[in-house]
Amino acid sequence: MTIDICSMERTRYYFAAHCNAQGKMWSNLCLFHHRQGYSYLLRRSVCEQQISELKKYAIFSKVTIIPDNNIALLGIAGVDARFVLSNFFNLLPNAKTSMIEEDETVILWFSEPKERFLLATTFIKAQQLKDKLIAVAQFNNSNQWVALDIEAGIPIIDSPNSAKLIPQATNLQMFNAISFKKGCYIGQEIVTRTKFRGTNKHALYWLLGKCSLVPKLTDSMELQIGSKWRKTGIILSAVKLEDGNISAQVVLNNNLKPDSIFRLNDDNEGKFTIQTLPYSMIQ
Repeated sequence: MTIDICSMERTRYYFAAHCNAQGKMWSNLCLFHHRQGYSYLLRRSVCEQQISELKKYAIFSKVTIIPDNNIALLGIAGVDARFVLSNFFNLLPNAKTSMIEEDETVILWFSEPKERFLLATTFIKAQQLKDKLIAVAQFNNSNQWVALDIEAGIPIIDSPNSAKLIPQATNLQMFNAISFKKGCYIGQEIVTRTKFRGTNKHALYWLLGKCSLVPKLTDSMELQIGSKWRKTGIILSAVKLEDGNISAQVVLNNNLKPDSIFRLNDDNEGKFTIQTLPYSMIQ
């Protein structure tokens, strides 16, 4: 892992990356203390590969690494999210205590793009909460949470993009997800060299616009240069919003002009522009 696990506080969660020997991420993840060990959240599509790679090093320790398929994730967002949840839990996380564990439920706090909470709980507890919230909340599928992650600039790594990108190319340094002081880990030499030599040429962007179809992860974006278009970037995620716009998370060159224009590959009617992320970029 790219973070120093030994320095993790019990009341906070941490973003991290798990890399291969070339410094490319198998996945990014959200890691926290849980019961007598650790738990982490990652995209389902990369779960099997990521755990398989991590288990290669577990043989040297008395540790068990397994996916927990008995956990439901429930995201709560909106101006009244804190008030509504306060009716069900004694304590809620905040900026200083970003993770709370109460009975069978772990609650994570996110500040961007608006205050929101992610609950990891049992299926029974999740259903009980949904039954109680149905009168006061509007329910949606996971695309709504993905849209918020895109706007927050939190990288979304699914299987087509696993082992393609170094952590800095997805802005993970902005979340203190990379320790440059901890001991060795797989890929550390590349990740550290990239930092101190300033050789990272990519960054994660939030693009917003229109196109005929929601971009797939295997599609390409094109950058307008004069009257021509040049293929560029790696699409990490894209969702269609209620207003018809497409919100996309794309890794691009980190020297782009803020007013750059993009389109989906060969989509003559499409147009995307760069949106502002809630953090200032550092390498």
